[in-house]
This record gives sequence, structure tokens and C-alpha cells, in this order.
Amino acid sequence: MSWTNLPSNSGSHSAPHNEGIRLARRPWIAYLGHDDIWAPDHLEAILDVIDSDPPPGFVVSGCVFYGPDGSDIQWVTGLFTGDDAPLHHVFPPSSFAHRRRVSDMIGEWQDPASVAPPPDADFLLRAARAGLRFRSTGRVTVHKFAAGHRYLSYVRPRSDEQRVLLQSLDRLDDGHVERLIEKSTERGRFMAMRYPDFQRYAAGFLFEANRWNKGLKRPPLRPLSGRTVIEQTDEPRALDWYALETDGVRLRWSGPSPRPRILIPYSGGRVRIRIHVPRVPMAVSLDGVSVFVEEQEVDRRVEREEDGTSALVFSTELRPRDETVVTLSTPAMFSPHDVTGNGDRRLVGVPVGDLVIEPLDSPG
Repeated sequence: MSWTNLPSNSGSHSAPHNEGIRLARRPWIAYLGHDDIWAPDHLEAILDVIDSDPPPGFVVSGCVFYGPDGSDIQWVTGLFTGDDAPLHHVFPPSSFAHRRRVSDMIGEWQDPASVAPPPDADFLLRAARAGLRFRSTGRVTVHKFAAGHRYLSYVRPRSDEQRVLLQSLDRLDDGHVERLIEKSTERGRFMAMRYPDFQRYAAGFLFEANRWNKGLKRPPLRPLSGRTVIEQTDEPRALDWYALETDGVRLRWSGPSPRPRILIPYSGGRVRIRIHVPRVPMAVSLDGVSVFVEEQEVDRRVEREEDGTSALVFSTELRPRDETVVTLSTPAMFSPHDVTGNGDRRLVGVPVGDLVIEPLDSPG
């Protein structure tokens, strides 16, 4: 094993992958993302398929995508038999291997700002459209915790979910994997991660959206100088928050993550924060909502207004030279109305409108 540091951070995995391929001395390339886990038999499963006839250009193993901790969401991909699956289905890099000479045939991994699809989708689609053969191992050997599904994952990195899975990995039997597949099938999440129509997007748009999800792109940090109102905006926030709604009041529902994060892009001292919960046509109880500041629970109270609105109110210290991250622990419930028109009832927590931050001269 060897370690190579690139001279600069390219902002995506394309440049490291290209360098790894350039340095490789073996005929096959396999990838492992920093936040993903291979089962002990992953490479064995790949090797079992490499020598099949006719020989494949790519071998894809089954992969479980885990939604945010506590969401009870799992997607399963990579288990297929048809030749057209690579043209439609998402296979993360940690789940596939390919012949080293593939990059000579179709070109290297592309700069994400130069293509509409994410770089991994672009690489796989070019290979599939060139007629390269894909084979599935038929086994689930990869566990993926996508950073782009967890809001601010690069601002406050955590590895709790990976640690828990690693501690139990040796004890997971085939029955556990079968139950995961059965559950994902029942919920419509088996082989359901499909490519969108990338022609709808400008080059680099999805790459920038994913940077917002991870917190690599965020509002500039500013010192708090007085009472400040943070209005809801429409940038991507992974699976912590649904899209901005503007029917009468600007709000975003939390979910499907039961622990959505809120970024406070101000530095300063002690403050009082009011998280407004607008009046909406759904009964929402804030009694079961807890508030954490930098993972430490704080005392909060619920203030109710005559117009039907409420607010979660708490005092805390802002970080002096960095953003502060607030986390809500919310009960989850299914929205009673079909918001998509296809029978999909969202798993939601609470609706959040404006945040008001007020400096405090003394604790209170």
C-alpha cells in the first residue's frame, strides 16, 4: 500500500481517481470512498466475476445506501441482470471495479464543473454507451453513507454510523442482508436510484448543489452586530430539509432526517435564538422537539402567539471564530397530504420559518 498527496485539493474525487489509475500497476481498479465500508468479502465477490465469459469491463457489487441516522431509509442498488441497467441505475464508485484500460478507451474522470452529471455517473454512462459490459456480483458487499445526503457533513464530520456498522459487520449474516433487500423492495427502494435527465442541468450545477448539501459551499461567516433575522432560503440541504415553500409564509419542513441541522453563519458571544414555527394546516406539537447546539442539548421553551404561530426559544454561545451548528431532534410523522401527486407522503418533522438572533449582554 502506498500514499500519494496531490499538490492541491481539486474539490472532487475525479483528480484523485485519475492519479490512482495513472499509478496503478495491476489490470483492475477498485475504489473505496472515505465514508463507505466494504464487507470483508467485497474483493472476493469482484474476483469471482472478473474471469467470467465473456469478460466484463465493469463488475458491480450490491450496495446499501443508508439514509441519515434514524430515518430508517435504505436503498439497494447494484443487483441487476439486464444489459441496460448501467444506462439507468446509480452505482457509487465504492461498489464497482473496472479494467485499468477502460480509461484509455473512454477517457479519464472529468472535472465536475465541466459536465452535467456527477463525475461518477458521467464515467459510467460513457462506458455503458461505449458498449462496455457490466456484470453484477449478485451480492451485497458495500455499505454507503453518502455525505451528500447529510447536511453540513463536511462542516461537522462524524463517523458514528460507520463505527456502529463496523462493530457489527462480522455478525451480519445473509439473513440480515436479505431483510434489508426485502424492506427496500417493500418501500420501493430496491434498484430505484435512477439517473435523472441530465440534459436539464447546466454543467457543474449538480456538483455545486452537492457542495451546498455537504456544507462546502455556505453563506459567508460574519460577526453578529445586533438583532438579526435569518430568512428561509432555497439552497440544497440534503435529506435534512425539504424544499422551500412560499405559500403565504416562507418555510421548510424538516425531514426525512429526524435530526436536521441548522447553520448559524455568525460568530459572537451569548445570544438568544428564536426558531419560528409558522401556522400550517397540520397539527404540529413542539413538546417532543429537543434542541442541540454543537451536539450539546440546551434548555428551550416553546412560546405560542395569538396568531397560531409558535417559536422554539433558547440561549447559547455562538462560536467566536466559526459558524455554529444547531440540531433539532424531531418526532417524525407522515404528511397527511400527497405532496408529489404520486402517492408519496413525506416523512416530516417540523416546519421552520425565520430565525431571529439577539445578542445578550448577560445570560438570560
